[in-house]
Amino acid sequence: MTDQLPQLRASTRTLPRGVPEPVEPGLSDYQADQVRRTRRALRVRGAQDSAMDRPFTEMAKARFRAFEGRSDGADASEASGRAGASALGLVSNETSGTRVSGNIRESIRLNMEATRLKRMRTSVGHAARLLHFDAHCERHVQRWNKLFVTLTYADVDGWEPGHFSRFRDAFRQWCRRRGVRARYVWVAELQQRGALHYHIVVWMPKGVFVPKADRQGWWPHGATNIKTAQSPIGYITKYASKTTPEGLIGYPKGARMCGHGGLTPEGRRHIRYWQAPIWVRDALGGAADIRKVTGGYCNRRTGEFLASPWRVVIRPDGSVWAFRVDPPTETIH
Repeated sequence: MTDQLPQLRASTRTLPRGVPEPVEPGLSDYQADQVRRTRRALRVRGAQDSAMDRPFTEMAKARFRAFEGRSDGADASEASGRAGASALGLVSNETSGTRVSGNIRESIRLNMEATRLKRMRTSVGHAARLLHFDAHCERHVQRWNKLFVTLTYADVDGWEPGHFSRFRDAFRQWCRRRGVRARYVWVAELQQRGALHYHIVVWMPKGVFVPKADRQGWWPHGATNIKTAQSPIGYITKYASKTTPEGLIGYPKGARMCGHGGLTPEGRRHIRYWQAPIWVRDALGGAADIRKVTGGYCNRRTGEFLASPWRVVIRPDGSVWAFRVDPPTETIH
């Protein structure tokens, strides 16, 4: 029987206490229970993130009104409606002209493809090092197999959303049944023929053998290849560095470029820290749990909020610009 789970999405439906949540037909009791547990965790996480962002959203709106010099009433309502476009990471779709209030101190034209690649390489490199270190610090396992798994498509245009996530869920379930933590890092790459394929590094204890995904039914879209090597970090970072900003044009719309699994909460905090801008890391410190919120960044451990001095806009020609404006960055406790 194929160990597969459907692609999961957070559900907003509320059922009476004691009534089980309906799931897709054809699943075993074990699979249905895993689906319900995952959906419940997604709902809890979404509620926690919303509760964390809400006070900072209100603060950003208030700061925007004060910055624009608007008063309450119709002007404040208009300013509030445009606050999202002025916040860091959001863009304005106005085509009649670009307007940035305040004294502009610096302007930078953003290369969004290069920014995306930089975040991908940071995530892949740090995740591989953390997983490698964490695996070799596990007390119950002395020796490890580092596996290089490649998933390819038989058809050039065979990619569809959900293919890799179903493989990932089946692999996680396979590891869970054997009492092994699923530690992996993956990178998506375009072949010369134009087909997308995936490179995955997996850490497995000696004596645990991963089956081929196509034979197991986890990857019915093409072929798989598994081999071992002594340098998993160098292997995966090499493929993460091969993609260029110009090469991103060929990626299917909606396709993710990388991912990882099996990190501890501290490991995930570590990656979030190094993906944050330098000025945020310098201001909040190395022990911060940095989260991006409306209007800037916050340290989730202390509640410290760091407002962003940058405003990002899209000009009529389609170029993306970031403007550093007054007032200067300040920290709110």
